[in-house]
Amino acid sequence: MSKILVIAGGDWQIELIKKAKAMGHYVICSNLYENSPAFPYADACEVANVLDKETNLAIAKKHRPDAVISDQSDIAVPTVAYLNEQLGLRGIGTKLAALFTDKSAQREFCKEHGITSPDFKVCRTAEDAIPLLEKYGKIIIKPLDSQSSRGVYPIETLEQLYEKVEDTLSYCNTRKEYLAEEFIEGDEFTIDGLVINGHHYPLCISVKEMYPQNPSISRTQSYAYHSAVHDYDLLRAENKALIEATGLPMGLTHTEYRYHNGKFYLQEMGARGGGSNLSGKIVPYMSDVDNYEYLIKEALGESVDEDAVKNHVFSEEKYVVMRFFDFGEGVVERVEGLDFLRNHPMMLDYQLQVKPGDVLEKPKYGRLRPGHFIIGGLGADAVKAEAEKILDAVKVFFK
Repeated sequence: MSKILVIAGGDWQIELIKKAKAMGHYVICSNLYENSPAFPYADACEVANVLDKETNLAIAKKHRPDAVISDQSDIAVPTVAYLNEQLGLRGIGTKLAALFTDKSAQREFCKEHGITSPDFKVCRTAEDAIPLLEKYGKIIIKPLDSQSSRGVYPIETLEQLYEKVEDTLSYCNTRKEYLAEEFIEGDEFTIDGLVINGHHYPLCISVKEMYPQNPSISRTQSYAYHSAVHDYDLLRAENKALIEATGLPMGLTHTEYRYHNGKFYLQEMGARGGGSNLSGKIVPYMSDVDNYEYLIKEALGESVDEDAVKNHVFSEEKYVVMRFFDFGEGVVERVEGLDFLRNHPMMLDYQLQVKPGDVLEKPKYGRLRPGHFIIGGLGADAVKAEAEKILDAVKVFFK
């Protein structure tokens, strides 16, 4: 039995902790709140801010883990890398952690390696972004190193820029600078993968549908092996080349692209799995690859079967819909359809904690969405039809 320290203890770390426990390991979890959702699943719990590297290092020295890991959290990646370096454990290193969590560093990397990405500028004030806005007519501003689409806004006027820039800056973690870049129109995609011995293996792809009132937040993500509209083989190949160019030695990846004028434009890349249980539920279902087992074994320095992934044949029939609810705004009077939701035979995962008295608003960023469900099965039409049945059944009524 090995000791594993998991940095961050929200909902999306629960499946990782459960997997480590199922593999027979002792798990310590650190997170900011005493009532963190993942704490009941761990053997030992410590209260610490994910961003506080030195406090987490002290926790690690206290427990002496054999591996330090996390998932589905960008802000945990630099802390995990720092702890592994300080403790002499296996990790991706602090330089790569910075590349995968700093959007300006990612844009510079793209320029140096000829990777298609938006034109951009690192800014400190609203005035810094004005030349880019005048050049393109529409831009997007975002923090350099946040997550869950916090502080991300499309901008078309000077009034919008001045109105939103301070909120964007408020979500910057390491320095008060933000990224302004040309707004790329087109369908948006996610691609999640696994790096084994420095080789990248794409495991699943989704195409997004965004909230009508906020084009920076996805409302639906549909997962399939192939597409009748877009060249998924090209996307897989380009993503593999991108990740391997970074030199990432191990671990999970989550990358987002937009398709525009015949090209896939990199939006961002992460050295972690996708959130909302994408890596915890969807990736293993769609790919039949136990990505968490590979992550844990590689972090421990144990041997893994790379050939099993390299030669794996993926199902062309499997299809997954991850749908975030969009109930509207108001004070909740009652919620209907919960039994239908929780007992649906195709349900892979769901989260819905809306209750009478709650005040629902239009979500400003991903974490404020009112819940979601993930269903999977064979055939796109069948899965989409069941998703519509769930949306018809689960209703929120307002006062």
